[in-house]
Amino acid sequence: MKKLILFLSAAFTTLSITASGQGYVWPVAGKQAGTDILYRPQEHLGNELVYDRLFIGGKEGDVVVSPVSGTISHVGVTYLIKLDYSVGITAEANKTMEQNIRDAKLDKSANPKYYSGIVCVRMADGNKVYIGGITGAKKFKTGQKIAAGDTLGTIGYSYKEIKTPSISVIFTNAKGQGIDPMSPFGLKSTFVEVKALTREDPMPADKIKEDLEVLKTAYRELYPSFGQSISRGEFTAYMDSLIQSVTGPIRVTMDFGMMLRGILNKLPDSHLAILPDPIEDHSTLWSPGEFLVACNDTVRVLIAPQGYSKYVGKVVTEINGRPAAEYAREAWKYISNHDGKVESQKQEEGVALGRYGALLNFDATKASVHKLVFADGSTASIPFQSESRFKPNEEYMKFARWYRLNRAMSYDDVFATRTLNDSTAYLAIKTFELMQEQVESIGDFLKNCKAKNLVVDVRNNGGGDSEVLNTLLSYFADAPLDKQKGGFLRVMVKGKVPILDYSSNYCGVDMFEDYFPGPFGYFKADTLETCSAIMPDRDIHYGGRVYVLTNGHSFSAATLFPAALVRNGRAVSVGRETGTTYHSMSALKFAEIHLPNTYRSFRMPLVQCVFDTTVNDRFPAGRGLLPDYPLPLSYKEIFCGADGKTDVMLEYALSLIAEGKYL
Repeated sequence: MKKLILFLSAAFTTLSITASGQGYVWPVAGKQAGTDILYRPQEHLGNELVYDRLFIGGKEGDVVVSPVSGTISHVGVTYLIKLDYSVGITAEANKTMEQNIRDAKLDKSANPKYYSGIVCVRMADGNKVYIGGITGAKKFKTGQKIAAGDTLGTIGYSYKEIKTPSISVIFTNAKGQGIDPMSPFGLKSTFVEVKALTREDPMPADKIKEDLEVLKTAYRELYPSFGQSISRGEFTAYMDSLIQSVTGPIRVTMDFGMMLRGILNKLPDSHLAILPDPIEDHSTLWSPGEFLVACNDTVRVLIAPQGYSKYVGKVVTEINGRPAAEYAREAWKYISNHDGKVESQKQEEGVALGRYGALLNFDATKASVHKLVFADGSTASIPFQSESRFKPNEEYMKFARWYRLNRAMSYDDVFATRTLNDSTAYLAIKTFELMQEQVESIGDFLKNCKAKNLVVDVRNNGGGDSEVLNTLLSYFADAPLDKQKGGFLRVMVKGKVPILDYSSNYCGVDMFEDYFPGPFGYFKADTLETCSAIMPDRDIHYGGRVYVLTNGHSFSAATLFPAALVRNGRAVSVGRETGTTYHSMSALKFAEIHLPNTYRSFRMPLVQCVFDTTVNDRFPAGRGLLPDYPLPLSYKEIFCGADGKTDVMLEYALSLIAEGKYL
């Protein structure tokens, strides 16, 4: 399966050199040292920091070899729940690794696809190397001698968060401590030995200013997608003003954290991220005692602490003397992870005002209260709290039902099919990160579907694999689907620039050597799978009317899927604007920028992937895919209709079908 370009993580181009003279062999047979590294130390895999591992990609069936000579000290099957937490068993010596994996019974909630065969080789000096992600027909016994280059098996799957074939390599010293896994192969290392991080808090103004200058320079020189919401010049002016505003010590966790959120909102991009703070904050934060929801400038109480339940469901008009709608709009400034000028994601995310309202109260204490005025004239003073005392109520369960619509709740719960009535079928695609068997099941459903109408639900779908996306699109294609109009890739830099000294995952290689100079950066012609034409599948075709449900949390592939169908006249979109912009996204390769004083980090996309250069009223610049049949967000939808169980958007789509509304 090919590497996905739509996720928030992507592999960097790696060094291609031979192993050093220490006798270490690259663990994938026939490949030079450094080939196909997916993740290295100090990179983030999602929100997890890779500390002492190398994740190396390949194809199923690629041969895995021992990188060192030594003695096999452990053979097992493991399942990584997190990078620092796993469950496992010792393998049976009379079974092949493949058989051990097949027979293993580990975490009940785990997808067995990600059960990983692991072999540990102990070297003469007491150091060890653990190679995970192995499968195949080899059998091993502990105490067995092995030489560097001897076959261990074939590449399988090493970790549930890496959906393509991969192995994991860890080196430890005689004390069992993780050590550098890169320099033994002659690679420039990104490994950093763990030390207890400390920092001044509050931090002097000059150090805060230095970090902000680093961040400003990184954005100006590396970020490729200025212009959708703010120009490079406007951003520079904003950062200069912010830097000048720092005149004294700043609290890192609180005030500087708010600065980072503000910066992120100046460049709305769902692929930009503030990475987790490596230093835990032990201070007590006091949050509003009630949890509020907001929709169309109307604020209501969703949950209230014990003794205040009579206020649940009431409309709030004032909060501490401020109009409730104004309070909501102020809180929404701290919502990130939206693209360009997309409005829907911020609106939908802002519904859960209780999460963002807390961001307005970093100076709150045990004595703080929210003085609420309700639409019926009544009032309440609800104290702040240091931890949640909320208990689910009926209103909350309705809200939770809406929030969970079409969200993948487990590895198996990733798609759903059903018949809605005699003329309409339903296909829910909850993620495009699907296994081949699941894609085939969807194909079988479409092949046998006789309904004239099909509702395809990609709400709350975070994206996924480009190969899965292309395959599913091919099932709907009457003719070649045009997935791009003038598409291209654009980056801002080639080779080494000083600001990359602050990037933990830059290893001195020109990642964009095949890009050519052009206006405002370097360009590459359209070679992305996400931009190429999609040919109809030979065996599977659904030719009926297609209604695609979208919302503000339809990201990446869940934007590209309806966009391709709508552009080619094979579907209409129903609901709300998608979360990713229609014309382009920033993705593919990322730099992790680490600030030298506060130790805060940003993940910054380096490639602008443009899919369509056509801008008109139907496809306005900076917006997501706008629906053909819009459904404004309402409390009726948020609380699942009058009965608390109705999928309001789906019912709206069915009403369109009943009225014969289509292209």
